Amino acid sequence: METLATIFAPLIWLVSWVLSILWWIISTLLWTLLWLLLPVAIVAFIALRVAEKALGPDLVRGWIKKQSLKFGTGAWVKARRLTFALGALPLRVVGWLIIYTIWHSLISLFWKPRWHPWTRAWDKRWKPPASAGRAKAAKAVKAR
Repeated sequence: METLATIFAPLIWLVSWVLSILWWIISTLLWTLLWLLLPVAIVAFIALRVAEKALGPDLVRGWIKKQSLKFGTGAWVKARRLTFALGALPLRVVGWLIIYTIWHSLISLFWKPRWHPWTRAWDKRWKPPASAGRAKAAKAVKAR
């Protein structure tokens, strides 16, 4: 029995480590949703009640129904296009896409590059052109 426990101990450790990471991600997402969406939902509820008192319940409920149908239709169109695109891909491509997505998210969790593309691009954009520096140097030489 001790031999089996010794053999399976690294496997159990690895599974518990992966499950603890998944639990951390899920709990962080849930707390983020709670602290970001709950205040927005409370403000929306209060705004709805104020609008119903000010403009009348029929007008406000009609507008909300119209907006929700519009957004629901848009979401359905996007979901249908996404489903078609994923259905047109070969199964092994979808599998590698899932593996790459998980791999990319794990790498992004544990490693960040020292340089950031946006700051690097911004520095390159606002750097004075090399010809302007040469022109200033040439003027300085002529002025002597």
